[in-house]
Amino acid sequence: MKTITLTNDFHNTSASVQPVAITEGRFAGLYKISRKTALRLRSELCGVSGCTCGGNFGERGGVKLDVVNEDYDRNYIVDLSRNNA
Repeated sequence: MKTITLTNDFHNTSASVQPVAITEGRFAGLYKISRKTALRLRSELCGVSGCTCGGNFGERGGVKLDVVNEDYDRNYIVDLSRNNA
């Protein structure tokens, strides 16, 4: 799986993530980023309580991940074909 580096140009930070391919079920062909990983990314990219500088993962500027849904456990479902990753 390819590593994607997200950035936050407001806080001048970056963090990497490896989305997991979904091979079966309703989201087959898409990718998953776990809730725990999303919280880690948000903490690394922003980390300021109450700050609204970034997107779902705390990203701002640079690569954007297109979140298309969440699963039962609140993991993010992303479509890598619909972004600039």
